[in-house]
Amino acid sequence: MQDLIELAISATAGGCIYALLALAYLVVLRPTGIINFAVGDWATVAAFAGYLGLSRYELPWAAGMPLVIVLAALLGWVTERIAVRPLVERGAPVLAPILALLGMLVVFRESVSLIFGPDPLPVPQPLGYGRIEWGLIAGSYQSFFIMGVTALLFCGTWYFFERTLAGRSFEAVALDRKAAALMGINLRRVTACAFAAGGAIAGLAALLLTPNTSAHYLMGIPLAIQGFTALVIGGVGRIEGALAGGLILSFAEQLTVRYAPIPAGLAQGVPLVLLIGFLLVRPQGLLLARGSSR
Repeated sequence: MQDLIELAISATAGGCIYALLALAYLVVLRPTGIINFAVGDWATVAAFAGYLGLSRYELPWAAGMPLVIVLAALLGWVTERIAVRPLVERGAPVLAPILALLGMLVVFRESVSLIFGPDPLPVPQPLGYGRIEWGLIAGSYQSFFIMGVTALLFCGTWYFFERTLAGRSFEAVALDRKAAALMGINLRRVTACAFAAGGAIAGLAALLLTPNTSAHYLMGIPLAIQGFTALVIGGVGRIEGALAGGLILSFAEQLTVRYAPIPAGLAQGVPLVLLIGFLLVRPQGLLLARGSSR
């Protein structure tokens, strides 16, 4: 029982990372219709920014964490200005920005590789290397830190979209861009803010992950796949879907690695198996948008 509970805590923490990446996809996809596969490499850039600030220059987490998140948000904003806005303003089909973002993905990855080299670099733990043990519940400080930060972010995101006027403008753009523009909503501003928010969330996910795994220039590809899979599982209609999808994916991965009679390397294909399965059987995801009957 103790082993299963610790596995559940570890899987929940991992699921929170996947959920954050799915949310980074979602905040861009909903108002723009653009699937941004550069999310994983935004996280890579933020991971190395975390290494610079928190390891090399030894900034405290209270200062380094907000700084990296702001830099990641700026990266998302710049990406939108360079790779997305010129195409949208020229009336390019929605596939064009997606392909442009794939190009930016390569630029980010190769730039990080040239600057920092191929070796993984460490990022310190925000709360140190310790464990919390409360009866049968036990896990590392980092696991509980990840869960706490993720819970706060999802609550804040839900409140923004459900209870604020700015959040409602995002939802209006998601429902009908032309009608939203006729109502006076600035589509450029919404798109820029969506990309900046996506960058900030991806940066936060990287900061929470790298103390356990280190920063590596190839970390973006699996993160992009895992985040997109979590998004597909949960559905794009609700914020809660990203969280549900991330948790389901992580539990499937961890249970497969621990108990399935297959090599650990094959267990890395779990996200792809789930992705294909949901796209074939339930492409709308588990949670439908409110008011939807299908």
